[in-house]
This record gives sequence, C-alpha cells and structure tokens, in this order.
Amino acid sequence: MNRIRDIIQEIVEVRQRQQFGIAMAELSSRLLALEHAFKKHDKSENELIRYFPVALIACVESYFRIAIKDLIDAGEPFLSNAEKPSSSIKLDFSVLRAVHGKAITVGELVAHGVQLSRFEHIEAVLSKLIGCGFLEALRKTTDRWAHEVMGKPAVPILTRPDEVFADVARTFELRHIICHEIASAYEIKSEEVERCFESCVAFLRAANEFITETIYPNAPLTQTDMNIEAGKSLDEKHKHLADVVTKIRSRLDGGELTAFDESQDKWQSYCESWANFVAGKRVDGGTIWPLIYAGTAEGVVTRRIAEITSVKNFGEGS
Repeated sequence: MNRIRDIIQEIVEVRQRQQFGIAMAELSSRLLALEHAFKKHDKSENELIRYFPVALIACVESYFRIAIKDLIDAGEPFLSNAEKPSSSIKLDFSVLRAVHGKAITVGELVAHGVQLSRFEHIEAVLSKLIGCGFLEALRKTTDRWAHEVMGKPAVPILTRPDEVFADVARTFELRHIICHEIASAYEIKSEEVERCFESCVAFLRAANEFITETIYPNAPLTQTDMNIEAGKSLDEKHKHLADVVTKIRSRLDGGELTAFDESQDKWQSYCESWANFVAGKRVDGGTIWPLIYAGTAEGVVTRRIAEITSVKNFGEGS
C-alpha cells in the first residue's frame, strides 16, 4: 500500500481512538489511571516500574500532537508558522485530496508528521508555531482559574521550571532506554519515576494553560461567562448567515427565490429542533444548557453557510 495513503489512514485511526478529541480531556483520564496504577504497584517489582516512563511519554507526545493540531487549525499566525516544522512532510495528490475533502485537517497532517521523540523536539516545534520561546513562556504561565475565579495570587504554575524541564527530558531518556535496549543491568528507581511523574504532570498542566490561552485569549472561565460568550458567538454566526442569505436572494427571482425562501424557513425550524434535541429539556439541563444549545446551533449554522455558498456559484466572494 502507498505510504501516503497509510499516513492518511493512520491519522483517521488515531482520531477514532480518541474519546474527546480535546487535548486535556484526553489526557486527564489517562493520567488518573496511570497515577492510580503507580500508587498501587509493588515497588519490589522492578520490571513493572519500567512501564511507567513509557506510558508517561506516550501521554506527553500524544498531548502535544493534539495541541499542535489545535494551534495550526486555529489559523494564523500558527498556520504560516507551521511551514518549517512541516517541511519534511511529503505531499502527493492523495494527501491534497484528503485535506481538500476535509478527511483530515492541515493541523492533523503536520502534527502526525513532526518528530517528538525528544524533549528538545517539543520545545523546537512549539517555539516555531507560537513565534517565541516555548519554555520561556511556560516559566511565566499562571493558572487563570486560580487567580481570576478563586482569588489566589497570580504565581507561575511551575515553581521550579528548570527541575521540571530536566525531569521531563529524563523521562524521555528512560523511555528510549526501555524501548530500544535490553538494559538488563540497568535499574530504574521508583523514586526517580515518581519525580518524573510529578514533573510531567506539572509540565503538561502549564503547557495546556499556555496553549489554551494562546488559542483562546481571555476565554470565559465560569459557566455564566461561557454561556454569555456562546450566545454572542451564535448571534454573530446568525448575522453572517443573514448576510449570505441576503446576497443569494438578490441573485434569484421567481420560482427559484420562492424555493430558496421555503428551504431557508424549513432549515430554521430544523436548526432550532436539532439544537433543542441535543441540549435536551431545558428544565433538566441546568446552567450548562445554554452552552450546549448555542454550540450545537452554531455548528448547524456554520454548515448551512457552507452548504448554500457551495451551489450555483453562490460563494461569499463571488
């Protein structure tokens, strides 16, 4: 089978194996399971201790592949900044067709292809994407929820960043030794793995806070603020759709205009019905109901814009 087609299939399969598709959501449950297993394991079982650095780096690498995808798919300037990290990716028509057909995204393609087998690779790729030193940025990253919602002092998440970075780099080294060598005379101490575990978690927490704030600066933190923001976003999307509809109607007359108006009325009913169905009964939905409703409706509106601009040369720029 052609290697390029393999890459496309690999990306699709990786996506299918994810439960949420959101970096930190995927990571949290995995880390909790790892932490539980680490605390329960018998420290005298030297062979079992070798598993944890491998699993930790799998979490780190997987998190950053999703984060890289999210950054690039968020658009500029990250899309343009991805040119150098993606320079080694070979493209042929099957890849272009997959991207054009939205089977995979540009972010998925780049994230799947970049090398992340060492700590330095993560630093290099992320620094290029964000346009500044990634590790330097993490040194100053604070927990917005802690100080904006909980009222705690705005202090960096990483209190000892150099130690954390060194431990994460060491975890990569341990993973390499375990995966690529027999290393029968090499003993891995449980205490070292525990320290690496704590540092990897701290590193990922700071990275997620920074990357999330980079993609969504000053995003709402409380449920009320999220609901308000989601409502505003839906209103903007509806205004965009209304502008597109007005332009299309100006190009139609007679039976076509009547048919288009009828389809738009029916679509509006569908949009409201589908959003209500997904969000469930408002009385049972609690404070998150408006967020679910608005998010679902916005997705339907976005698809409608794409749908009606894709026929009869009704593109927005035409």
